[in-house]
Amino acid sequence: MPLNTQYDVLVLGLGGMGSAALYHLARRGLRVCGIEQHGEAHALGSSHGEVRVIRKGYYEHPDYVPLLHRAYELWDEVNATASDPVFKRCGMLVSAPPDSETITGLRDCFEQHGLAHERLTPTEAMRRYPQFRLPESDAVYYEPDAGYLFVERCVKAHLALARQHGAESRMNEKVLGWSSDEHGVTVRTASGALHAAKLVITMGPWVRELLASFGVAVDVLRKVQFWYEAPDSDGYRDPAFPIYFVEKDYGFFYGFPAIGDCGLKIAEHSGGTAVGNPDAVDRELHAVDETGILRCLAETFPALKPIRKRHSICMYTKTADSHFILDTHPEHANVAIGAGFSGHGFKFASVIGEILADLAQHGATQHPIGFLRMDRLRAAGKV
Repeated sequence: MPLNTQYDVLVLGLGGMGSAALYHLARRGLRVCGIEQHGEAHALGSSHGEVRVIRKGYYEHPDYVPLLHRAYELWDEVNATASDPVFKRCGMLVSAPPDSETITGLRDCFEQHGLAHERLTPTEAMRRYPQFRLPESDAVYYEPDAGYLFVERCVKAHLALARQHGAESRMNEKVLGWSSDEHGVTVRTASGALHAAKLVITMGPWVRELLASFGVAVDVLRKVQFWYEAPDSDGYRDPAFPIYFVEKDYGFFYGFPAIGDCGLKIAEHSGGTAVGNPDAVDRELHAVDETGILRCLAETFPALKPIRKRHSICMYTKTADSHFILDTHPEHANVAIGAGFSGHGFKFASVIGEILADLAQHGATQHPIGFLRMDRLRAAGKV
């Protein structure tokens, strides 16, 4: 006998992707409930850290750009309704060796999609932004439409909008397991069972075991974000200072202007240490965590004199090719999965929420996500 379905869709995990999916499902008039094992906009996973980069120049793969066009539209919509801004354009400076994948990928992306950009010499870039010291051998791009997202505000805004449209959310609710059959899905939590026709899974690093069960391996990496004060931080504030990405022979580093009283944020995109259990990730700061960061700051901003203000630990969930997974479960067509965002996914959260809502509601989406289907990882034997 069919289950008495309480909801149309359940969403497991309410970080950046899950909160957006909950909103897009609710705005369509569906009965939805989100379940989060921690608190709202918590700092224990991958959707925290004050600010995240958003850009359209995508050296990683030009096929992301159509998704970014829609992501920008949706972030602008959220920005127009949020009590506090969630999205700010400030421009981005990228400096890397001219034959690097970063520069060649950006060049191809800018040309293929006709994106606004400037190609600068290091001297021209440093004339515009005298805070920087860039290698004369580097190539430099400036993207005026890039900016930053206030990450916790984004999560809270999506959850608030979802609730305005009738969604329910259960915080600090541990999921014990789930099952799916021809009648729908059942999610078991510490408080009891919930039933729905469809399920969306956006569990961040806690998705690893599920993906492994059907032959897709992901690595979970510990990453450290840093904030610094400086004796003269005014010269490092927006609009006098952009977000930036600099590629060194010892790592890839990105950072932000000083915002409010948060200080200057910088982190290393490369590297990271393996995490065995996301519930027990090492949150202590070790000297080696800061070595590359301090070297990059000294070389790139020699006048800064940084004083560490705080740090935060987050996790990357990386696929073998560092591209996302957006798909339905290979055995359960009524289960949609968003996973493996590999440290560059948050900027897409607004459109990924829309995509996951499509997959849950219709089993398909008009968004061009063919290159993000999980079969590429299973078929290639990347397990």
